[in-house]
Amino acid sequence: MSLKSRITFYSLTLSFSCFQIVFGLVSSFFSGFSPYLYIFGKIAGGLAVISLVWTSVLLAYNNRPLSTYALTKSAIHLYSFTVLSITWLAVGIMVSTQAHYECNFTRYSDGEAGVWCGMTVTSGGIAFLTAVFAAVSAALVHRAAGKSAAGLQANVAESDKKGIS
Repeated sequence: MSLKSRITFYSLTLSFSCFQIVFGLVSSFFSGFSPYLYIFGKIAGGLAVISLVWTSVLLAYNNRPLSTYALTKSAIHLYSFTVLSITWLAVGIMVSTQAHYECNFTRYSDGEAGVWCGMTVTSGGIAFLTAVFAAVSAALVHRAAGKSAAGLQANVAESDKKGIS
């Protein structure tokens, strides 16, 4: 069960990073009411590319129980997803702080305020969901490593090899 769960949440983190590339970068090019969304959207898009690449690497080394590479260690996976979770939580907060400006429908606009609002809220929501999926991935790795005699220095797939769930 642990391997399937890890693959599921690694893949969800990966997928939502792809969505964030689109929504983060698109929202950064709207000329809405927000004073900082053009910066925060580009930050979100850039971090999404980094998350996409790094999660892909971790997913590639996720199921190699006999490997001794550093990227197969539980510690690397745990620390990586912990950092990703905290980072995406911060990005979600950054982007969501701009929703107040973009969702101001009492202010005159050219009719695109609904689109600006939707892109901002969607980008913030995707960032929060990515943080949740990364946190669950970290928790699954921590749980599996806690059952191993080697702890965080164990191979991330070691618990799967022994049938520990």
